[in-house]
Amino acid sequence: MTKKPGFTRILWPTDFSPGAKAALPHAVSLAAGAGAELVVLHVLSMAPMYAVPEVSAGLWDEWDKQTRAEAERQLGKLVTQLQKAKLRTKTILVRGVPFEQILRAAKRLKCDLIVLATHGRTGLRHVLMGSVAENVVRRASCPVLTVRPPRFKS
Repeated sequence: MTKKPGFTRILWPTDFSPGAKAALPHAVSLAAGAGAELVVLHVLSMAPMYAVPEVSAGLWDEWDKQTRAEAERQLGKLVTQLQKAKLRTKTILVRGVPFEQILRAAKRLKCDLIVLATHGRTGLRHVLMGSVAENVVRRASCPVLTVRPPRFKS
């Protein structure tokens, strides 16, 4: 039996930035049009832990609790908005390297499409931080739609 064309599960990774939110209308429109589930993924980065190793474990635990609580709050707000649009949604909150976790979630959940924003980093910031979108596009096993936020359009 061949798979029916169209999307059944779309992944929208977000870091809650205005740039990331630029991709949300595209993900919502595609999910609504296809009757697909929209998976909202947020990755808690581990970078700060490695950047300042001399900070005590107690401070890291407190920072972790606060960042996790804030991410859960933001995900809850997004789900409320998406439910108003009558979309089937799922949220995932994980810790790790963002592009790796995006790829892992897309594969594990058998997503048909990943919709994410590009932040438009260039030069030294791009070299030092890399590009999540670039890594996802290069390595994803499903199609990827990248959206440039309006401030980066020429």
